[in-house]
Amino acid sequence: MKGIISFSIGLIGLIICFFLVDAEPKATIFKIALGFVVGGIIEFIVYIIENRNRWNILKTLILMRNKPVRVTIAYLFRIEMNGKYILIKRHKKDNPGYQPIGGAYKYLKEENRELFDKLGVEPCHFVPRDEDTEHDLRVIVNKRKNLVKLLRWFESRKNRELDPYREFYEELVEPGFLSKNVFKHIKYIFIGKHLEGVLKSPVYPIDELRYAEIFELRTEDDAQKKEIMNLLKFQDEILFATPDEIRKKASHDGKVILSHSFKILPLC
Repeated sequence: MKGIISFSIGLIGLIICFFLVDAEPKATIFKIALGFVVGGIIEFIVYIIENRNRWNILKTLILMRNKPVRVTIAYLFRIEMNGKYILIKRHKKDNPGYQPIGGAYKYLKEENRELFDKLGVEPCHFVPRDEDTEHDLRVIVNKRKNLVKLLRWFESRKNRELDPYREFYEELVEPGFLSKNVFKHIKYIFIGKHLEGVLKSPVYPIDELRYAEIFELRTEDDAQKKEIMNLLKFQDEILFATPDEIRKKASHDGKVILSHSFKILPLC
């Protein structure tokens, strides 16, 4: 917007120059106007560079700006031991298989009510919601022209869940796979994010955008390392998968690995 305003002011100034006769004010206004035009062009170039990973989003904003889109914003854990990555069994009948530990971020309902109303954001009910999935960032944006504003809100880190420990606890500690005493807290680092374009959903009757932040678990001591290795005994619920198995979407013994699991792998 700043670039558009700057460019518009500059353009108006250049047009005014054509109607001026006095050379001195004409030259001054021309220089000022040219500065605004150049500033607007620079703002536009910066915007393009900053959004280079969002070309698919920008394209759909132009071509289908008033169409709805399903948005899922989640976090996934990369937990690697001896060259293999830990996946956990997904029990929901609609898409069973093994996937990384993690899940959808939560948002604060009351704090975001005004913003979400303005952006046309509402809960997605394609999958039944309950007390566990309430306030998940699995939402419908009624007009996808507001997608960038929603992502900008998320990346501002305001009024939303910040710590990924909740899903780690619910999936590994609470069921008893890992000791509560050993994993009272965890150390992790942010690896990066995986932002897909707006794609046709293979499951739902609506296009969707999936955004995932990737965190890597860093075991703090030998006790935590031992606990992680002991996950091997839960062979039905936990899968230690190689990168090739994850890319092939199946383990060597035929277990299904869900397609989004590749997001935890290193890029190279």
